[in-house]
Amino acid sequence: MSLRQSLAPATALIAAFVLAGPAAAADCSKEVTDALAKQRSVSAMRQHTRMITERGPVDMTVDVLFPDRMHQRVKALIDPGATETILIGNRAWVSNGSSWQVLPAEEALDLSEEFQKNVVEVPKQTNRYECDGKVQVDGRELLAYRAVPEKGPGSGTIGITYVDPVTGLPVRTVMSTAEKPDRPFFKQDITYTPDIKIEPPQTGN
Repeated sequence: MSLRQSLAPATALIAAFVLAGPAAAADCSKEVTDALAKQRSVSAMRQHTRMITERGPVDMTVDVLFPDRMHQRVKALIDPGATETILIGNRAWVSNGSSWQVLPAEEALDLSEEFQKNVVEVPKQTNRYECDGKVQVDGRELLAYRAVPEKGPGSGTIGITYVDPVTGLPVRTVMSTAEKPDRPFFKQDITYTPDIKIEPPQTGN
């Protein structure tokens, strides 16, 4: 996994993979757009993502402190340890599990720009979403929105975004094949907590 791939926020993967699903009754694209916009108004969030990649299962946790702090941990099943990245403004550090290293200024700036584009800025809505109504997910009643394709095949992928009806915030996104809807290849859970702290690591320098 390249540095750029390991640092790519999960939101970018959602945009790449949420393509299709059977049509439902009502167009609820605006509700999803509003939920994503509201997400950008919180002070902090944690994204925990489990996905199947060409390298096998990958577990990724991203802590975000808006507007410019991130702590990402990525662990592939085949890797001996997790790769960590901390971003604060235009400064960044990386660790392979043993020690922290300062990321070169140019790479840190690239990472900062990717973070702003994929996490901080409200994403441009490219998918159309239709309402699946209220559903029970892990004992919680959530609003489900199913992404549907505007054109092209894409019917083999099902993408669903779940929103908390009380807070209006996205709390889960799953993607699966039509053949195995209960076995997602991408699952992201999002929690919102104000006590997340992201500080510069000790580099030993």
